[in-house]
Amino acid sequence: MSRILLAGHGNVGKAFHELLLEEAPRLAALLGEAPKVVGVLRRSGAWLDENGVGVGATLLSRRQSLSVVDALDKVRPDVFVELTTSNLQTGEPGASYIRAALERGIPVVTANKGPLLRHYESLTTLAKRKGVPLRFEGTVAGSIPTLNLHEFTLVGNPVTRFDGILNGTSNYILTRMAEEGLAFADALKEAQELGYAEADPTSDVGGHDAAAKLVILANHVLGVPLSFEDVQREGIERISAAAIRLAAKEGYAIRLIATADAATRQASVAPRLVPVDSSLNVRGSLNVVRFATAHAGSFTISGKGAGGRETATAVLSDVIHVLRGRTT
Repeated sequence: MSRILLAGHGNVGKAFHELLLEEAPRLAALLGEAPKVVGVLRRSGAWLDENGVGVGATLLSRRQSLSVVDALDKVRPDVFVELTTSNLQTGEPGASYIRAALERGIPVVTANKGPLLRHYESLTTLAKRKGVPLRFEGTVAGSIPTLNLHEFTLVGNPVTRFDGILNGTSNYILTRMAEEGLAFADALKEAQELGYAEADPTSDVGGHDAAAKLVILANHVLGVPLSFEDVQREGIERISAAAIRLAAKEGYAIRLIATADAATRQASVAPRLVPVDSSLNVRGSLNVVRFATAHAGSFTISGKGAGGRETATAVLSDVIHVLRGRTT
């Protein structure tokens, strides 16, 4: 049986745990066995069970006081799934957890943006040195397979540039401003009431979240070693309903576009005019990424870029790739 140690049991962690149980029959057919979560680590403690840790109330009976490092040593999992809270300033504590697993030769799957944003080179170098996978599809655009598209499908067709909408909250706000003529403050309030925006929406509307995802994409897909500070960033806070109406009269929508170019090594996140018939003009909370390639033009992929269950599908995909690699 493939054994998973799961750190973090918030929206994404719990959704991944549930999805793993729901998909057990299909995973058993696909992998020859259904992987199980044999350890769950939360701030309030650790739950370990070689027969599989359940979701919810069943966690309450087996709480132990264990650090992540102690749990890694005790469990020695086949995959360490790191889904703790993201810190875009330091990447900690997730980066230390990932590093501890890799040092022990344990494959890692994460959807935590902070560690890859702040420590991409050191973590990926360590994974290569140890000869174990480090997969992080869930760090960018939720359920949309942006990193895996590059790594598996476009491996013979290098990506030279990408443009896209990487933050669903900002896109929802701009869509509602266009559809209903709402002021920014009113559209933001609506987004908060619906759960799209946090009480402090700065990371989303200020372009920080999109810039973080752009940096991970640029490093991994373009091979350009950008840092967060390299990204020219402007948010949507100053976009007015009047500006959106004027753009619409000219056949454009205003969207928060993230762009990076391998040749120029320039990267930005800023409101841009997008033709209404452009593939980048997706509505609501959707994300979209358009890849320009060296040999076959452009490819566009869009879908749900956020949400616990949506991001959990990316995590599960990475776990499957890791486990498949153990048997092929």
